[in-house]
Amino acid sequence: MEAAALYVRFKKNLATIIGALNSKLEVRSMPYNVSIPLEVDLLADILRLHGLEFKSETAGAARLEDFTRWFEQNENTVMDTLQRVMEDKKAYMKTSGGVILQKEMLIRRLEFFNETAHTLQVMMRQQQLNSPKHFKYPFLLNQ
Repeated sequence: MEAAALYVRFKKNLATIIGALNSKLEVRSMPYNVSIPLEVDLLADILRLHGLEFKSETAGAARLEDFTRWFEQNENTVMDTLQRVMEDKKAYMKTSGGVILQKEMLIRRLEFFNETAHTLQVMMRQQQLNSPKHFKYPFLLNQ
């Protein structure tokens, strides 16, 4: 998906992910409790470079709810910042792995939220259609 489309869908993707995580959807076998807080922190690092401060000690995927509440309070500023980063082709940032373009880092975060939202939508649709479970996880057999 094109970077501009990822930017436009960002708010909707956040809402989709939160809705899915708060539904009856079974996600215990998915890595979201690890990957979502990491991605939120990486996105917060980009925003911090531009004077926006988001911090949360909430564990697991619930950190996204903290971010979403903060985002809703600062939406215009955050979206303006994201747009500036997307338009700046030369700004870079230092990470533990080296130096990377801010725009590239942002695009990867937006892609993550887009792909996660899409995956969760598909899983919810499968559940609504009563699709059979594809794998038998031991911790799901007691239901």
